Amino acid sequence: MVTVENGVYPEIPLDAGQVQGWKDIPIREDDSLDPLIPLGPLSQEAETLMTSSLYFGEHSNSPYAENRNKLEGSLLTLFARQSVVHRLLVAEQLLPSGHHLLVFDAYRPYQVQKSLHDFYQQKLREKYPDMDNETLESETQKYVSLPSMASTRPSPHNTGGSVDVAIVKLDQAHEEELLQIHSHLTDVHLNIAKRVGMEMRRSATMRRHAKMLYFGTAFDHGGEKSALAYYESYYKSKTAAGESLTDKDMLACNNRRLLFGIMTQAGFQPYFAEWWHFNAPESQAGAATAGLAYATFGAVGLDESNRAHENTRLKIRQEALRLQREGDLAVARTALQVEILAAIRATGDPKLVEDWPAEIIAPSEA
Repeated sequence: MVTVENGVYPEIPLDAGQVQGWKDIPIREDDSLDPLIPLGPLSQEAETLMTSSLYFGEHSNSPYAENRNKLEGSLLTLFARQSVVHRLLVAEQLLPSGHHLLVFDAYRPYQVQKSLHDFYQQKLREKYPDMDNETLESETQKYVSLPSMASTRPSPHNTGGSVDVAIVKLDQAHEEELLQIHSHLTDVHLNIAKRVGMEMRRSATMRRHAKMLYFGTAFDHGGEKSALAYYESYYKSKTAAGESLTDKDMLACNNRRLLFGIMTQAGFQPYFAEWWHFNAPESQAGAATAGLAYATFGAVGLDESNRAHENTRLKIRQEALRLQREGDLAVARTALQVEILAAIRATGDPKLVEDWPAEIIAPSEA
């Protein structure tokens, strides 16, 4: 667990998460040793991690949930390298009781990376029409890496070695409810239909009752306040002037410290421009931050088992959304439909999120 003194976590170094020269780090890869595996629902190794596939528009908090904002190539399932998933599980165990990791993004296909990059750059161009192309690209890449299919410099998310995470908190009653659901999910004799039903209930508990800690910005906010050490710098400038942060600003500062602490203790490297983004040291960006001579994660694609997992999740989602739309007229004809319908009638809309603020990635209006 991260050390805490009088409710305050250790400071984030002002220079944390620097990645200068990361594209020049050589890659010595062996994908067979660290494959992509799924997180979240139906995952054999990381079922307990809460995921919300933001760029797919999985839940109502996603600004990409509306059809006009759909991103080509986005995935419902979040995938990451096996060692990355194991680190996420370690990080979650380091959190205080009732707190959980929420994973918004991990492995990102090339097309999604390109869509995000081009969208951000276009918005930046509209805001600053006189900005030269070199500055435009440099500013864009603070928040969205250049999409690349080059084997020597893949974008970080395309390696399966980068994750975007936040922390959410349940009250005691709903934490106990979650633990009961987890105990049912450990039953090795649970069939797929029952498992899907229990996972829908687990998701509903988190979506309805887990509140995202206050980090000072929404996820994917594209401005300077998203910088990892923004509140550390602000805190130091206020202190030097004989002043103090407001309670709200101090809360954001402390919550960033907590996230930074658990993720770095679990073996991740931070990123200076985004409080939510962390890299594995096996990636080029992570290796640069860690001062390593080479990386072992190159670009990676979904294998047959990954695609089968994604297809299964998509079919289950389609069934759930259909049954939810049909409401009282819905009829379950299979064991899977029975469990899905029961979960919907017990917990409501499977897309609804009460909290978890997120923004379309674009330059800040401030």
